[in-house]
Amino acid sequence: MPLLRKVTRAVNLAVRSTEDSAASGNGDVWTLPVGGRGDCEDYALQKMKDLIDAGFPANRLALSVVIGPHDENHVVLIARMDDGDYVLDNLNNAVKPWRATPYTFLATQDFRAKSTWRVTLAGPRANEFS
Repeated sequence: MPLLRKVTRAVNLAVRSTEDSAASGNGDVWTLPVGGRGDCEDYALQKMKDLIDAGFPANRLALSVVIGPHDENHVVLIARMDDGDYVLDNLNNAVKPWRATPYTFLATQDFRAKSTWRVTLAGPRANEFS
């Protein structure tokens, strides 16, 4: 868990929150931060890269689309630990169990096959979508 906290804090401090159109000149692009700027999925991808580079198993990391604090789609990184799944978020430096976040999880990458996404529908507002 110390590695998760360290990477979360480091990326959250290093990257300035900017919409993709301002950072890259394109629409919504899922990529690593450009010029130290990016939006939520860019933070999540940077954290995934940094954790894998530090030796964290790639098959224990996945991106997840959630309903954010202002009813907008938001992307976080999920780290699967032996005692459960933890959220690494650019809006908060704390690493929390997914159930301890205010988010409703809509879809999550398959941990082993990153190109596959699964409907999640878990969290406080999940019943609104079922």
